[in-house]
Amino acid sequence: MQSALKTFAVDETSVSGYIYHKLLGHEVEDVIIKCQLPKRFTAQGLPDLNHSQVYAVKTVLQRPLSLIQGPPGTGKTVTSATIVYHLARQGNGPVLVCAPSNIAVDQLTEKIHQTGLKVVRLCAKSREAIDSPVSFLALHNQIRNMESMPELQKLQQLKDETGELSSADEKRYRALKRTAERELLMNADVICCTCVGAGDPRLAKMQFRSILIDESTQATEPECMVPVVLGAKQLILVGDHCQLGPVVMCKKAAKAGLSQSLFERLVVLGIRPIRLQVQYRMHPALSAFPSNIFYEGSLQNGVTAADRVKKGFDFQWPQPDKPMFFYVTQGQEEIASSGTSYLNR
Repeated sequence: MQSALKTFAVDETSVSGYIYHKLLGHEVEDVIIKCQLPKRFTAQGLPDLNHSQVYAVKTVLQRPLSLIQGPPGTGKTVTSATIVYHLARQGNGPVLVCAPSNIAVDQLTEKIHQTGLKVVRLCAKSREAIDSPVSFLALHNQIRNMESMPELQKLQQLKDETGELSSADEKRYRALKRTAERELLMNADVICCTCVGAGDPRLAKMQFRSILIDESTQATEPECMVPVVLGAKQLILVGDHCQLGPVVMCKKAAKAGLSQSLFERLVVLGIRPIRLQVQYRMHPALSAFPSNIFYEGSLQNGVTAADRVKKGFDFQWPQPDKPMFFYVTQGQEEIASSGTSYLNR
């Protein structure tokens, strides 16, 4: 992260001039990217988009810097995958897709794969043995199945059977593996990894014109800068600054500003996020509260009350048409041993 911040400060090629000045809060004239907009915005293999999702995709494709605010259940992942699909179709090299957590990266990787794009999931070498729903897309597993490199496959098989190779074979194996990694990464439509994972040496010599960071409001700013400095000319930050922000355990660091995400800082600087407005998760009676308190009453419901009735579940709600109640606990409120949380005995 420290290296990324230094690169941003001294390397003019790390990001475009427009993004550089915008991130520093300078006044810059708005830029429109000239591109061929698709006739149909919904990506193949993904659900149809609603009006606010279509607007988000259309707007993002024409801007060098975009913020997408996705309240709960508004389809951030589908919208992000659709944006990545259209960016990849423009043919400007691989699109880099990041998120602060491996779970978020895997979920988005799965959605993007459904569009038919060539996706590579780059894992930290320490996580290569950990199984996930997108393990078959992981770089190390795709290398194992590369039929175009039979010598590498033979050496891999020998290594699996014997446990180790001779020094000459090991040297040859590593050289072939590096070549295979480079070939797969260069020919991919999309490369997915965590924000910190974007600092992997295997990506060091690559430049990414288009970069999308999902759940960006849960990442610290230095964390976001790791992928950003890999050549960003079109940057999309997806998240929701009205929800949980970065978890910073050090109070001193949090007080110094590390608990404010890059997304939130840009909102404070006056960059208006594009908000997704239709939620498909909550009963309408439940969505009314966050809509009115956090989103100026702008949330619309993509589900009805009837869609959220659980069959065979008979519970006497205080108000039958509102499936919610507040439970009063009698007890003393205490501060937990962590010193930051409260609990009731």
